[in-house]
Amino acid sequence: MSLDASVVVVCYNRARILEKCLECLFLQDYPPDKYEVVYVDDGSDDDTAEVLDGLRPECGFTRISQPRSGQGIARNRGVEAARGEAVIFVDSDAFAPPWFVREHVASHRASPGSIVDGPAINMESDGVPTSLPFRAPQVRALAALDFGGASFITVNASCPRERFVSVGGFDPDFHRGWGWEDVELGARLRESGLGRVKNRSAYVLHYRTHQSGFAQQAEKRRQGGENAMLYYSKHPHEGIKREIRWRYLRHDHLMQRLGLVDRYLRLEYMEPVLERGGPWASVLKKLYMVHAHAEGLRSGMAMYGVDPDAPSSSAGSGAGR
Repeated sequence: MSLDASVVVVCYNRARILEKCLECLFLQDYPPDKYEVVYVDDGSDDDTAEVLDGLRPECGFTRISQPRSGQGIARNRGVEAARGEAVIFVDSDAFAPPWFVREHVASHRASPGSIVDGPAINMESDGVPTSLPFRAPQVRALAALDFGGASFITVNASCPRERFVSVGGFDPDFHRGWGWEDVELGARLRESGLGRVKNRSAYVLHYRTHQSGFAQQAEKRRQGGENAMLYYSKHPHEGIKREIRWRYLRHDHLMQRLGLVDRYLRLEYMEPVLERGGPWASVLKKLYMVHAHAEGLRSGMAMYGVDPDAPSSSAGSGAGR
């Protein structure tokens, strides 16, 4: 039986935050026989299974387990099992208000053949929150003021299931590192003729609960640069260059000529500076992240055979990330 929507959630070793995410999706004000939640466990080795055993949703709930393979491949498996006319992607650390599914479905009905995306309001927390300020004036204001951004970020985006399948889903080439597989899928969905609808009422609260160290943040940024170049290798347009921040290569070259990279932008120098804090630390952190992204772009050029001097098409347009 076809359903109106399938919400696909992928998680790896986030049992407690996942439980809260799923509880929000189970408590939607949409008819429970008209939507489902599909959860894909991407090789977790914590107590996720035990946590899920205690959940008793009224809506349909499908659980899938697979060896660790990466977010994109896991989401593809989730869509394979989905029965909804629209597939809605939500990250496991995002919490949806009760009207979330209803708003996504309403947008698809009002604008068939569209990508639908909503705001992700970042909220800080020391742990799993006990209460969620879905109706807080600050949250509503931030959602209303959310403009632009990439059209397909899996923290909160949906599309027709048929069109997802027809374009091939998430590209498995993005199994390394971090980032850009959802943006790249969005580019193919747009190229297939889908429009974009921004529904600012279909927001989620995106909780930041795991604060990684500076070295881990920098490595994530470097990996993001590599995957950004993989994205460009598949869509060599001028607009994509802007989207992946190709200009950071020029910025990094200038910083190297000025001696900033060798003198300051080293982990052994940066970490004690960041520990002391202050405005200089904030400036250095920003510069280091530019440097890390540029390093990833250069590495990605070599990995994916991108010629920086080759002309790119004027087609396509960046949407930011």
